[in-house]
Amino acid sequence: MKVQETNAKLGISDPRDKDIESMSIESALAAHERHHGSFDDRLHVWMAAGTPRGSPFSAHKAIGDACRKHDIGLTMHCAEAPKDLEIYRDSYHCTPAQFCRDTNLTGRKTVLAHMVHLDLDVDLPILSESGTTVAHNPTSNCKLASGIARVPEMVTGRVNVSLGTDGAPCSNTYDMFREMHLAGILHKGANHDASLVGATAVLEMATINGALALGLHNEIGSLEVGKKADLVVVDPSGLHAAPFDAAQILAGGVDPVTVVVYSCTGSNVDIVVVDGKVLVEGGKLTAIDEEDVKTRAREVIGRIRTSSNIRAKTNSTWKYV
Repeated sequence: MKVQETNAKLGISDPRDKDIESMSIESALAAHERHHGSFDDRLHVWMAAGTPRGSPFSAHKAIGDACRKHDIGLTMHCAEAPKDLEIYRDSYHCTPAQFCRDTNLTGRKTVLAHMVHLDLDVDLPILSESGTTVAHNPTSNCKLASGIARVPEMVTGRVNVSLGTDGAPCSNTYDMFREMHLAGILHKGANHDASLVGATAVLEMATINGALALGLHNEIGSLEVGKKADLVVVDPSGLHAAPFDAAQILAGGVDPVTVVVYSCTGSNVDIVVVDGKVLVEGGKLTAIDEEDVKTRAREVIGRIRTSSNIRAKTNSTWKYV
């Protein structure tokens, strides 16, 4: 409510103010009690803490304490921007991971997004020993010029690294195949070492490591007897993946993991099964009209653009018709 009161005093109108009351630990606990585990346990409620950039230490610790007390998952964007390490040192007199540890934000049910600007000698042992997961977002980090997370060092330091896209405005899509591709080449180029972060490691970041991050590794993340039927069927038969041939794999043909990570995109997904239910078939959503979704999205973005009076910038040297 302090943000709302401050905005009112300054005469600032923010449409998000009407949602401030629902952005509290109490409301999060209530939402967890009401919704966690619903829809056949496919909906899980976690808490999300704001990025610490001068905000009160006590506010973050209250979130961490509440999550640990009630065994609730926690996520936070951390050490993303180039100046974040300096902010942690100046505002809190510690490193990013030390801040998270001291506010009770680390743990096996914590996912920290980005973690680009760290004090590796101090932070990596804290992340590893606490079982905290780092969500690597390579496209967002590159597009926003945030930097390149030190994933090879994290892996060597036994930190669980999963893979994410960040928000669509930061990476344009939620295509995990594109994220895998970039994660699989970025660290090789940055470190001049083609052996770093191989295709298998990247696929694990996108699957079993992500399941571990969510505390669901005993249920999903790999195809094993007793786990849920969560799977994606990929069709790599196009020219872009030639000369891959599934029939030649056992005869020493192209490794399918290499093809998935380096040659495929989301457009190659043929079937998606979640908990035994087919949600995508033939590359199309089975329960939602995709054309209707696209039409409604175009209508909504037009209204948002009109009400906000914000226009996208175009290349002034080109003519659009």
